[in-house]
Amino acid sequence: MKILLLNYEFPPAGGGAGYATLNIARRLRAMGAEPEILTARITDERDGDEIDGVPVHRVASWRIGLHDCGLRGAYTYVLAAAFKRRALHTGTNYDLEHFFFSLPTGLLSLMPGAGRNVPSVVSLRGSDVPGYDPYNRKVELIHSMVKPVTRRIWANAGKVVSLSEALADIARNTSPEIDYAVIPNGIDEVRFSPPDHRDQKPRLRLVTVARLLERKGIGVIIEACAKPEPLPVELTIVGTGSYGEELRKLVHKSGIGDRVQFTGYVSNDDLPNLFRTADVFVLPSETESFGLVFTEAMSCELPILASDVGGIPETVRHGVDGLLCPPGRPDLLRENIQFMIQNRDARVDMGKSGRRRILDNFTWQKVAERYLEIYKSVLQISEES
Repeated sequence: MKILLLNYEFPPAGGGAGYATLNIARRLRAMGAEPEILTARITDERDGDEIDGVPVHRVASWRIGLHDCGLRGAYTYVLAAAFKRRALHTGTNYDLEHFFFSLPTGLLSLMPGAGRNVPSVVSLRGSDVPGYDPYNRKVELIHSMVKPVTRRIWANAGKVVSLSEALADIARNTSPEIDYAVIPNGIDEVRFSPPDHRDQKPRLRLVTVARLLERKGIGVIIEACAKPEPLPVELTIVGTGSYGEELRKLVHKSGIGDRVQFTGYVSNDDLPNLFRTADVFVLPSETESFGLVFTEAMSCELPILASDVGGIPETVRHGVDGLLCPPGRPDLLRENIQFMIQNRDARVDMGKSGRRRILDNFTWQKVAERYLEIYKSVLQISEES
């Protein structure tokens, strides 16, 4: 089975969707399929180079930054990828296309020419679903303008796959007639493994990993740690983004600069060691379709402090793998942090429970197997019609 996976984001750029594309392709190849990837050139990568035997075709994309694509970056990718896709289909008989993000990537499925009649699967990731991020008025305005296009992309797909049931519920507000499949992100359970021993420190070591955007709730973490008086914690903030300067100002204003570290970008290869030297992972997002970083932290036996929104409760079980609270509530998050400080045995048990949950449900092998089943069913339906 020859499969072309398309995603405008790919490591080292972007977030979880890029790593999902790569890891699914790796597992598909190991199972005997022939995947190829069509993505954007980020730095000096060469078009057509292979990663673990998977050909990666790259086109130009004028991104704002490594972790901030912007509209210009997204749609220059679509324009360049349209020509590359046509050339690829001219030289290769792909059985199926898999689009990550209905917008902008899924726009390629509507374009004429070679590949137009190839069966397809569309993976919804969150930001490409109308209503996912009601706090972002600019994005929601764009969604309202192009909603007919979104509906057409989904309707043309052989299958639409959501990261979580919560995201599928949001998608149903746009196209209630579609039978959405739900497949979460996976995890490399070997790389993201717990330490043999986790040292105890005088202060509880909190770590958060996210794009530095307001909706990620990192400001809430800072407030929870600082008010009414500083908690005995150390907070490591990993990531880059447009809200970074505001967060640094908040740390300074809160008077906890001696216990907060901004690392900037940390590569996915270095994340496991970062998780192994922490005690708790915290990320109280205002909205989250799934959140790959939660499963990565859980796989390293970190208990989770998060918000009870989107797909998070489908991954993190409150009181079992961590503690959840409503977003935008530093007072409640502070209570959960204090629980972790005062109950070491409970947080260790939560970490071990999270690791077991990952091994049972969230490995990339299991995710790829489920996608392969969907590919086969889409192809069967296509052949019968």
